[in-house]
Amino acid sequence: MLMLTLHKQWLESRREGRLLWLFLMLILLLVVALGSGWAQYQQAGDIRQQVSAAERERWLDQGNKGPHAAAHYGIYVIKPQTPLAVLDPGLSAYQGNVLRLEAHKQNNTLFRQIEDRVAMQRFGQLSPAFIMQTLLPLFIILSGFHLIAAERESGTLKQLLASGVNPAGLFYAKMLSLSGFVLLFLCPVIGYLLWRDDSDLSRSLFFIGGYAVYMVIWSMITMITSAYSATARQALVILLMLWSTGCLLLPKLVMDDAVSRYPLQSSRVFDAKLETTVYTPQRQQALTQFKQQTLDKYQVSTTEHLPFAWAGAQLQFGEDYANRLTLPLYQARNQQLDSQNQHYSHGGLLSPFIALQVLSMSAAGSDFSDDLWFVDMAEQHRQQVQRILNSDLKFNGKDHDDDHGYQADHLLWQKIPHFNPHYPALSQVSSIHLEAMLSLVGWFVLLLSLCVLAIKRLTKERRT
Repeated sequence: MLMLTLHKQWLESRREGRLLWLFLMLILLLVVALGSGWAQYQQAGDIRQQVSAAERERWLDQGNKGPHAAAHYGIYVIKPQTPLAVLDPGLSAYQGNVLRLEAHKQNNTLFRQIEDRVAMQRFGQLSPAFIMQTLLPLFIILSGFHLIAAERESGTLKQLLASGVNPAGLFYAKMLSLSGFVLLFLCPVIGYLLWRDDSDLSRSLFFIGGYAVYMVIWSMITMITSAYSATARQALVILLMLWSTGCLLLPKLVMDDAVSRYPLQSSRVFDAKLETTVYTPQRQQALTQFKQQTLDKYQVSTTEHLPFAWAGAQLQFGEDYANRLTLPLYQARNQQLDSQNQHYSHGGLLSPFIALQVLSMSAAGSDFSDDLWFVDMAEQHRQQVQRILNSDLKFNGKDHDDDHGYQADHLLWQKIPHFNPHYPALSQVSSIHLEAMLSLVGWFVLLLSLCVLAIKRLTKERRT
C-alpha cells in the first residue's frame, strides 16, 4: 500500500508540476539561507578572533600605571557563537556581543546587531529556522490538503474503500508519503551538521529531532483536516486558518502576555537602583568597621603601620561589598526574564510552533539562557581580574602613598588570564528545552489519537 501510494503521489506531483517547483524553490531558499548564515558566521568568527587578539594586545601594551587605573582601563570580552546559530540566530541580533569589564560595576552588553540594520532589514531575517518553522508548514498544507478531501469530493474515495482498501492503510500510507517528502528538507541541515564536526552532539540531536517531530506534526494536522473535510477547498481554508493562528498570531499574543505578566524595569531605572543600593551611608559605616577590624587584627593604630597597602585592601572590600548587595538585584531581574521565557515556553501547549521555536533557540545557543550564561561567565572573570589587581596593589604598593604612586608593568598585565569561554552542554544551561520537547511529544500523541478517529470516520464511510 505504501509503495503504491508513493508512486501515485509522485505521478500526481509530476503531472501538476507546481508542487515540485515549489519544493525545489523552498529547498533552494533553505540552501541560500544556510549559505548566507554560514558566511556571516565565518565573517563574525574572523572578526571575533581579530578583535580578541587586538584587545589582548591593547591590554598588555597599556604601559606602566597603577593597578586600579588599569582596572578602570577595562577589558573587552566578546561573546562566542555555536555552529548551530547559523541555522537559528534566535535572539542574537537583540543581544549584545561585547562586554566591558571594569572596576566597581557590571556593564550591559554592547553592539547589538539590530542597531546596525536599516529599517527594511529589521522587518524579518531569512534564516533556515524561519523557513522550516514558518514556510515549511505552509508547504506541507499545500502538498497535502487535498490527499483525502479531493478524493472524497470526486467520489474516488468511496470506490477505493468499496474495493476493499484498508482505511488505516490508506490513511497512514498517504501520511507517510507526505511526511517522508517534507523530511527531505532536513537533508541540507543534517549535511551541514555532519560537515561541522565541532557541533555539540546533544544540541544537534535536539535540534534535528525537534524539527523532525514538528514536520510530522504538521503532516498529521494536514491529513486529519483533509480526512474530516467535505471538500478540498474547505480543508485548505481550515488549514490556512490553523497555520496563521499557530505560526503568526499565537506567538505574538503569548509573548505580549508574558511581558505584561512579568514586566521589567528600564535599564535607566535599574542602573539608578544599583547606584542607590551600593552608595549609601551604610557603605561608609561598613568600610569604617572593616578598617577597624583590620587594625585590631594586626594590632596597629593607623593604616600606615599595616604590613600591606591599605588602598588595595580597601578597594577589594568595596568590590566584595558592591557584589554582595547588587547580586540580589541582578538575580531578581534575571528571574523576571526567566519567567517571561518560561511563560512563553508554556505556550507550546497551544501551538507546536512555539514549542519548536523555544527548542530550536535553546539548542542553537541563541536564547536568553545562553546569553545569561555568557554574562555570568564575564562577571566571574571581571571579579577575578579585580582580585588580581587589588591583591597586587595590596602587597606591592606598601612603600607608596597611594595607587597613583605605585606603577605596575606588563608582568602584572600578563597575570590576567585570557577570557576564552566555551559553550556548556545543553543540560547545564537550561531545562526549558526539555519542556519544549515534551510539548512537541504531547502534540504528537494528541494528533496520533486524532488520526485514529479520522481512520474510524473513513471506516464508517466504507460501510455506508
